[in-house]
Amino acid sequence: MGRRGNGPRKGFAGPWYGQDRERLRFESEARRAYPHMRAKVVTNVADAGYRIRLRVEVPYYGSRRVEIRFSLSAPTIPRVYVDGPSDSPHRFPDRSLCMWHPGDPPSHRWVFEDGLLALIGYIVAHLLREGWWRERGEWPGLEAGHVEEKLEGGRDDRLTA
Repeated sequence: MGRRGNGPRKGFAGPWYGQDRERLRFESEARRAYPHMRAKVVTNVADAGYRIRLRVEVPYYGSRRVEIRFSLSAPTIPRVYVDGPSDSPHRFPDRSLCMWHPGDPPSHRWVFEDGLLALIGYIVAHLLREGWWRERGEWPGLEAGHVEEKLEGGRDDRLTA
């Protein structure tokens, strides 16, 4: 009988998220805090990677649906998409969150070893800052200037913050 559920198909040779033990280790703390969280390995060629979906509460601004994406080409660098308002000085052109500058030291950004629960904390903090910015026109917290940076595939449509 074949494998069922959200795990990788037999023969999937992907990065950490293709290995049940590594994926479960990464998710474990977050699953306790967000039992409704859903995750799946995507194996189709065009969109291969790992997707995590959950709902978070943003203090003073309500509930938001979040999707965290890890791609096959950048398996430890998340792209984060959120429903709701997207006007922000810290979003990429594809509307994903720009939560830190890639050149920041590890103490100022999320790194894979921090785990998923810490990443979710960064997301909630970013959404709180965006709400504040929309109301007051000022960004609370550290900021880096925006510069153009090439995305994978050679496109010049990404900003970094």
